[in-house]
Amino acid sequence: MARADSAAGSSSAKSSDISAPPGAEPKAHESGTSKKALLYSLLLPGTGELSMGETGRGVGFLTAEGLIWANYAYWTVAGHLRKDNFIEQAQLNAGVGVDSGSDDYWHLVGQYTSSSGSGSDTYEEELRREARDAYPDDPAALDAYVASKLPAGTQAWSWSSSDLQQSYRDTRESSNSAFHHAKFSFGAAILNRVLSVVDVQLLRHRAAKQAQSSLSTPEIHVYADAGADWGGRLVIQRRF
Repeated sequence: MARADSAAGSSSAKSSDISAPPGAEPKAHESGTSKKALLYSLLLPGTGELSMGETGRGVGFLTAEGLIWANYAYWTVAGHLRKDNFIEQAQLNAGVGVDSGSDDYWHLVGQYTSSSGSGSDTYEEELRREARDAYPDDPAALDAYVASKLPAGTQAWSWSSSDLQQSYRDTRESSNSAFHHAKFSFGAAILNRVLSVVDVQLLRHRAAKQAQSSLSTPEIHVYADAGADWGGRLVIQRRF
């Protein structure tokens, strides 16, 4: 007649008879919960999530990063093309003989009809007003001030028509607007990194909680062991 024994935590149980319970193996994202994942996200958003096995989240952040820098490249190229355009307009329609200069210089080219001469629309007249305020009783200093600041030679300009000058201003404004759009990409890139770091930190906390929960939950195994004398026993094992 078969015997049935019940034992809790029996030391005679064979280790080969105890199979690991489902889910006992560490998940992919639990093996990558090191602090390195945070550094990965700072360097390239999405790689931290990928190192933790979160492919969907990682691909999402990587896609956002790619779009950000594609936006930067597009607006930067557009800004330079439009800048070349307004410089060419100044050369063809205002007699400018240079193809480079400060932003202040190109602003003056669009603001005043000509660089020299008399009249309220010339830059020279504006300089003389400034000089009269600074040197009201010194004509020599006034002339020296104007001469030191007045564009001359290849930097001088004189627009052939007001419509062409307005077209130049519009093109220059469009170029500056493109460069401003490109600068926004830096802010978006910083934001993407912050969000990725926060996401990785949340994943690390979740993985830590899951690991703690699996350790604190007791495992119960029930199996039968048959002996050579046709006897048997029923073993209940509980592991903490």
